[in-house]
Amino acid sequence: MASLDTELERLLGPDYLEGVKGCSLQEVRAMRAECQEAETAVSYLRRMVQGRLDIVHAYLDHGDDDAIAGLDSLVERLPEIISSGPQRPAGPGRLPSQMSPDMGGDITAELDTVLDAKRIAELPSMGHEGLLELADRLSTIEARTSSERRALHERIDKLQAEIVSRYKTGEASVEGLLA
Repeated sequence: MASLDTELERLLGPDYLEGVKGCSLQEVRAMRAECQEAETAVSYLRRMVQGRLDIVHAYLDHGDDDAIAGLDSLVERLPEIISSGPQRPAGPGRLPSQMSPDMGGDITAELDTVLDAKRIAELPSMGHEGLLELADRLSTIEARTSSERRALHERIDKLQAEIVSRYKTGEASVEGLLA
């Protein structure tokens, strides 16, 4: 499969849904499935970004406090840090059909260039300005992935509506599924 960026460019392109009414039911279902697969990958990436952002905010919020002075303290407090991160807007609350992405390439490559495991270990010695810069870069990635995720949900909803419409009009039938 193509990289996530390449897939998103194709799936979120203005012409992706053009002609969907002329597609077979099988083709519409395949389009919905590929949007769902990409949404799973984007959601996974977004959760990864949010976790790293929570860690950076823990350092920003505690300043010179010894509560997370070292990497050992960070690891020990990680469940608390992740669960008490900044409030995020509520999403559509959908349960993904798969829990981990199945996209080609390393979907966390961009994230790792901003804050990989080695750089996380350096957080205790970073100054306030450096932490703010990291938080800003992570927030930018989080905002973009959230936008991509919303756009994919819109595509999935439109494709699902097309499928439902075909059943309602009799163009498709349950018997056709079983044949």
